[in-house]
Amino acid sequence: MAAVFLALGLLILLILVGLAFYWQGSIRLPGGAISYGVEDSIMYITPRLSESTREVIGARSVRRILEWEMKFLQDTLDSDPDHVVVLGGDVASAYVLEQTARQGFEYTPAVVDEVLQLQADYMASIGAIADPVSEAELSAIERFEERNG
Repeated sequence: MAAVFLALGLLILLILVGLAFYWQGSIRLPGGAISYGVEDSIMYITPRLSESTREVIGARSVRRILEWEMKFLQDTLDSDPDHVVVLGGDVASAYVLEQTARQGFEYTPAVVDEVLQLQADYMASIGAIADPVSEAELSAIERFEERNG
């Protein structure tokens, strides 16, 4: 008789744990997940290119520039996860120019910078990045880091 009660108790416990997992999986955070996709960014960037840039590059070049920037970001983070990486920064732009030139594509720095700026605009529009840090905020962060080592 005790074995039956034990089995029944374990069955009830199993059902409760299963319900708890189901409930936890059904919880959704407000706002939903932010998802960055190269395809979506290409569709955002290409029609927004300046006329002079559109005369030089199209969607395939935009893809190439974005893919090399993503490669730069991945390599930089893989080599030093604590390193601060700036999306679309001068170092990323130089890397893209170097890698695309190796492939035989000669883009001007202005073209690459425009694509990377439009990528940042796209990411801001989907909520993936915030506004740039102001000088006052930067000073406050530096003071905080100095106090807390």
